[in-house]
Amino acid sequence: MKAMNKKLLLGVAAGCAMGLTAGAWAADAATADEVVAKVNAAATEVKAHADVALTEFDKKDGKWAWKDTYVFVLDCTNGIMKAHPNEKVKGMKLADLKDKATDKEFGSALCAAAKKTNGGWVEYMWTKPGAEGHHRKVAYVLSAGNYQVAAGVYDDTLTAKALDAKVVK
Repeated sequence: MKAMNKKLLLGVAAGCAMGLTAGAWAADAATADEVVAKVNAAATEVKAHADVALTEFDKKDGKWAWKDTYVFVLDCTNGIMKAHPNEKVKGMKLADLKDKATDKEFGSALCAAAKKTNGGWVEYMWTKPGAEGHHRKVAYVLSAGNYQVAAGVYDDTLTAKALDAKVVK
């Protein structure tokens, strides 16, 4: 009887630990509201300080990288990724940004969404910092002077259409 109670207690403790761990992982995922707030703040900084501010967006551990995401800066006029915490992506031609599942180009969709009055959302499959494989990302993009500023949330349920309709601002 004592051994059975011990096993039961260990089982409950393991379940609680797993539940807490899952909760901690969920807490480490950026939300759509956080993404909008960061993109708005980043756009303000880019407009005010232009090229001087751009180096901050290249830092993996800087103020523009948080939880499981980061802010990146596009130059839609010249068709390049102006600033990005992944050195392989920084400087890429936007036409070369491809959905990791479909191989469909999405750089032009980011630029088109940025032209909307309050910015917009774009869905694509992309690599997630600290995770293996490709993950569904929904990015919010907003014009910021001569550049476009974006960040995304990794989520399998949110859609660009629903977020645009909600106008999460």
